[in-house]
Amino acid sequence: MEARAIKYCPEDSDFPNSVPGFSCKIAEVKGPFSGRPESHSNQHDLYVAISGKARVKTGKLCNKIEEISDGEYRSDEMLTEHEFTLEAGESLIIPAGVAHTLLVDSGTYVQWVYKIDI
Repeated sequence: MEARAIKYCPEDSDFPNSVPGFSCKIAEVKGPFSGRPESHSNQHDLYVAISGKARVKTGKLCNKIEEISDGEYRSDEMLTEHEFTLEAGESLIIPAGVAHTLLVDSGTYVQWVYKIDI
């Protein structure tokens, strides 16, 4: 495959497969919202906040853990080790294996979600 630059824009709703091992999408979340905790064994997540405000809790999945697809795990419970607040212009890298969940207390939160294979 020939190397080339890829432009991502809000109109692209799905992860493009243009660059092996890398994908992204824009996510718009309306509050109140509390996501189900998840972790990925073979991908890092990079969140880049565009607008609004959200909290991201990170830690370890616990109790009943389900593998919902290859290397992606979900649970209804997580042991929280850290909590971050994200606002426009801020970013958060979540390494592979670190459980995480997104919470939006009110309003609308918009972010880019980048998936980076390891």
